[in-house]
Amino acid sequence: MRDALARKHHRQQALLRVVSQQRLSTQADVVRALRRAGFAATQATVSRDVVELGLVKVARDGTHAYAPPSAAAPGGGMERLRRFCEDYPVEGALATNLVVLRSLPGTANALAAALDASRLDEAVGTLAGDDTVFIAATNERHARALLGRLTTFGIARKGTK
Repeated sequence: MRDALARKHHRQQALLRVVSQQRLSTQADVVRALRRAGFAATQATVSRDVVELGLVKVARDGTHAYAPPSAAAPGGGMERLRRFCEDYPVEGALATNLVVLRSLPGTANALAAALDASRLDEAVGTLAGDDTVFIAATNERHARALLGRLTTFGIARKGTK
């Protein structure tokens, strides 16, 4: 299990490098670039990695190509978080000084990356699993304020619609 996670981490880091350095317009282009870099990858794997890493397509020299999330259009992290919440259902709950967010399987890393890029004052840090993100706040009051703020992005409080 640990080896698989290490391979995934290294592959995703390589993916970030190749999309930063090359103009890759399709997932097939990304698969070929990863294979040239020494990583066996399928289109399905690349598709999951694109979601988890929050890669975006940006205009480059008249075409659209994959890029790291930091290359996205103006609005930065807050806009990225808003777009994520428009695209995927997210539900939040409090656990003392933690905000616990649940989303679809395979999307927690992208959600955590959007949260980190948003630089929310109340958040000390995030930890992502497969479909769950824990956001640590300094205290329960900050966690409550953070969850309230996140509802403005479309995150539903657990038990509400």
